[in-house]
Amino acid sequence: MSDTQTRLPRTPPQILGPFYPFMLTPTEGFDLTNGGQAKGTVLYVSGRVLTETGAPVAGAKIEIWQANAAGRYPHPNDDNVAAPLDEKFQGFAVSRTDENGGYAFKTVRPAAYPAAPGRWRPAHIHFQVTSKYEQLVTQMYFKGDKYNESDAWLNSASRKDLLITDPTPVAGKEPGAQEVTFDIIITRG
Repeated sequence: MSDTQTRLPRTPPQILGPFYPFMLTPTEGFDLTNGGQAKGTVLYVSGRVLTETGAPVAGAKIEIWQANAAGRYPHPNDDNVAAPLDEKFQGFAVSRTDENGGYAFKTVRPAAYPAAPGRWRPAHIHFQVTSKYEQLVTQMYFKGDKYNESDAWLNSASRKDLLITDPTPVAGKEPGAQEVTFDIIITRG
């Protein structure tokens, strides 16, 4: 791709968040549902990590972490005790992109949760992508979440449209399962 051609827009950075699971060992691989035993709607998340020129980023480390289907993180600082923990939900996983920059995770659709009195975070999944030359922390949100418009972090993004996905039903998987594609664009691989 030459400099005169259109470059892909870089995925906006987002906060690491207060619930990064530093004290847990991530699940190696793609399944956070403990073989489908976790509660909630199964969500297949896949995409590619690409540079702004469209080149695939092979071998990038992808970490994801998120709240469960009730809106609770398996983190000691999450005081949302009204939402139950799900012992079958891992909440934190790591994988690497393939030669085409592709990645995939099987998780559950997270729920929104209270962040402070009178303020809620919309449902989202955190991503940390580490390539040879760059590290990006971002978040993936869901179209139609009633808290999207009032979320300070989502609305601080230069291109929040690049962070909002719209899951669709997936055939041939668990009943009610959904899928979504979330490509992540970084500056350099």
